[in-house]
Amino acid sequence: MSFDPVKLSAYLDGELSAVETAEIETALQQDQALQGELEMLIQGQEIGLADLNAALEAPVPEGLIAAIETAPVPEVANSPLPPQRFALVAATVLAAFVGVSSGYFLGASQPNTQVANVAGGELLPEWVSDVADYHRVYAKEGRHLVEVGADEQEHLETWLTKVVGAEVIAPDLSHHGLTFEGGRLLVAAGKPVAQLMYTDATQRVVALCLLQTDTPAAQVETRSLHEFEMVTWGDTNRNFIVIGDEDRQDLGAIAETVAQEV
Repeated sequence: MSFDPVKLSAYLDGELSAVETAEIETALQQDQALQGELEMLIQGQEIGLADLNAALEAPVPEGLIAAIETAPVPEVANSPLPPQRFALVAATVLAAFVGVSSGYFLGASQPNTQVANVAGGELLPEWVSDVADYHRVYAKEGRHLVEVGADEQEHLETWLTKVVGAEVIAPDLSHHGLTFEGGRLLVAAGKPVAQLMYTDATQRVVALCLLQTDTPAAQVETRSLHEFEMVTWGDTNRNFIVIGDEDRQDLGAIAETVAQEV
């Protein structure tokens, strides 16, 4: 199946509906060419962001500064401000715009962008909120719970490691009464995320999600969002979430096992 590059970019940015997202993720499971297209888009985004960051950090050429400082101030007819004051205000507005724009683009590239948790009144990393939304959709699935089943665990781990850019290992959680079902690729906060799915004896779903990051979470935190409970933490270059129903009492123990095994 073929998808417009614009739609794939929207998928990476988390801008599609749940139905459109599920359509693309189902196609990714079966279409290696589409997987390649997605990986190229991810690489292109990373290169573009790196170039943008480099440009924003580069010093302004001295010649340009001198030209701005010595440029004649035009006489503006009917200006409510004197010419010098008008130029100063314009320069201030321009500087503010550049600062806000830079902050937006830099913030959009980071998985730690925060969004409000309206119910709890706290600020959550954007990817945490995105993962909760995905879990709400996929935890209800039966046949389509995962893209790649547990019978292809080695392939799943290799594929997700390559796309996510950090090691992905499906830990054995059988001593917590959980059966590994497989996994899928998500996009949260504009970054690829590995989602590994487990079910208990009553077919309730617990998911382990992770993404690559240069700013791993400094501490273990427990959060509630929607009808779910989540444990979040980070290691050297990854951030993790274990998510399940809000009435589960074992998510902390599950997270501890994951941290030890992966």
